[in-house]
Amino acid sequence: MIILIAAVAAALIGALGPLVLRRLPEPPQPDDDKLPYAVLSEFRFLAAGLAIFAAVLAGIVAWRIDETELVPVWVVLAGVGSWLSFIDWHTRLLPFLIVAPLYAVTLLLVAMGALLLNDLDVLVNALISNVIVFAVFFACYWLGRRFFGGAFGYGDVRLSGVLALALGALGSSEVFVGMYGGFILGAVLGIVLSKLKIVDPKEYAFGPYMVIGAVIGAAWGPAIYR
Repeated sequence: MIILIAAVAAALIGALGPLVLRRLPEPPQPDDDKLPYAVLSEFRFLAAGLAIFAAVLAGIVAWRIDETELVPVWVVLAGVGSWLSFIDWHTRLLPFLIVAPLYAVTLLLVAMGALLLNDLDVLVNALISNVIVFAVFFACYWLGRRFFGGAFGYGDVRLSGVLALALGALGSSEVFVGMYGGFILGAVLGIVLSKLKIVDPKEYAFGPYMVIGAVIGAAWGPAIYR
């Protein structure tokens, strides 16, 4: 029942994606070739696609984790993560106006989960993971901009902090596998897709792989880490 409720709730959030896109303001200085958010919102079957993607992600996590009190965290992450994955894939942007509220909601839900579990360590571990992962991603971002022309954008750095909060609430192995898994997925699938001429290796969307990697970490982190 928990799995079904989580999947349905995430699907409902995911299905709101087109509505959010229609109301999302454009960045101050968009690239000339960037598709407007309003155009993205008109993609065929977008609501259904985002709903299915979100339902699968949330259902997997709800199926695998023992702490049902933390399932709401992943329902929201799966739903909003479906929007962010779609936007990033088509624009190479992770809008601050979506990521920032997601940050706050994730922190609130983790805190509520810790309260329901009567375990302050859940919140403490989430905050520690947030700081460490954010620092690592910021360092990678800075080094990439300084020496390699930009490995990924600052939106990825912000998103890493959100995902680290949710993963850290579950455990250190979930954090390691979830965040490192995003790198592995991005590297391997990125090479394959660029070879197939599906994506441009110079304009790479890392966000979708981060979201999927986080779900893998949450669901199978302890098993993989061992």
